[in-house]
Amino acid sequence: MFYGWKIVAATFVTWFISVGFLFYSYGVFFPALEKDFGGSRFAISTGLAIMSIAMAILSPFLGRAIDQWSIRNIMLVGSVCMSLGFFAASQITALWQLYILLATLLGGGASLVGQLPSTTLVFRWFTKRRGIALGVATMGVSMSGVVMAPVTTMLIDSIGWRSTFILFGALSALIITPLVALVIVNKPEDLGLHPDGVSDEEALALEGGIPGGPSYSSGAGSDSIPDFSVARTLRNTNFWAIVFTFGLNFFAMGAVLTHMIPHAKDLGITAIHAAYVLTSCAGAGVLGKVVFGYIADLMNTRLALFLCMLFQFSGTLLLLFATSLPMLLVVGAIFGFGMGGVVVVMGSLIAENFSMASFGRVMGLMSPCMLPIQIMGVPFAGLVYDLTGEYDLAYKTFLATYALAAVALMMLRRPAEDPSVVSIQVSELEIQR
Repeated sequence: MFYGWKIVAATFVTWFISVGFLFYSYGVFFPALEKDFGGSRFAISTGLAIMSIAMAILSPFLGRAIDQWSIRNIMLVGSVCMSLGFFAASQITALWQLYILLATLLGGGASLVGQLPSTTLVFRWFTKRRGIALGVATMGVSMSGVVMAPVTTMLIDSIGWRSTFILFGALSALIITPLVALVIVNKPEDLGLHPDGVSDEEALALEGGIPGGPSYSSGAGSDSIPDFSVARTLRNTNFWAIVFTFGLNFFAMGAVLTHMIPHAKDLGITAIHAAYVLTSCAGAGVLGKVVFGYIADLMNTRLALFLCMLFQFSGTLLLLFATSLPMLLVVGAIFGFGMGGVVVVMGSLIAENFSMASFGRVMGLMSPCMLPIQIMGVPFAGLVYDLTGEYDLAYKTFLATYALAAVALMMLRRPAEDPSVVSIQVSELEIQR
């Protein structure tokens, strides 16, 4: 078996824990935190916004570090930070202390083991099958949603939220740290391999025989050739098209997902049944990752993203009319199916428009650029609820946001330079050195 699939399996697990223990479980902690510390849903939602700010500020530095240093070592540091963050969170006595942890140990640790390093790893190990490989890896995100919402609900009910945080910290340390240490390899060349597992002869034939064809070098470690510097990236119109498309998408998507459980409980649905709505959403996301990864690989990446947003739009629209558990389960599945492909397609779009030598840097730079847009979604929905007692105005705003995201997507143009050709040229220069 090609070793790249072991990388996919490892990133599946790191995504499951880094996203599931924080993002998917955050909404489940709402009632317990409200009960112990008071405050509004806006105040508690602000914690997630603060974490997003911290992660966005860290991202450009993390992206550059990923292009230059060992991803394996970066992920090891992240696993330790996240574990310590959960242990510390179990001892908080006020919400502001949780905010600090979300902005430092928890948010920073999740960043160092989460989307940026994991996506870069998968894209280094795969070229022709990137969409499918990333789709399988990011199934860890959706599976965490299937599992963590009801499991966290039961844990809080049985052992309390403080002990649940301690358990999360222990699992992070006992699972992520040894997994990263034993399995993660920075790039296929470190094992004498090529992306996709092709042989030396096949790699030479493909690179030399297909003009503009895929590069069978991972492109890692070529930061000394700044083919996409920060200045050049910021002048790239496709960079901004991607930023606005995903910034608007995340503004709506994160808020709908975070407030889905509180919304269900407002309709009189029990806590455990409300968690099943999020489970339905995440479960459909598992299928969405594979389907949209396949579309991105074999058809058209922009089409895949447009379909993702169409399903999210439809799910948000139906939330305005859903009043029972069966209806919410269906809505969650529709929304989740579209949500599932977003991360997969985002990585593919970046890879299509920028070289792998700069992948981490470019992806890291996007986070702070998207931040002013995406950060407001979760607290905005909480504020709307606090002022009106319902989420209708928020959902209608999110419908308009998805429409704007579709307009931004239409501004994306085929790059003037083929990034795969740039990667081949970079690899040839390295060989000559």
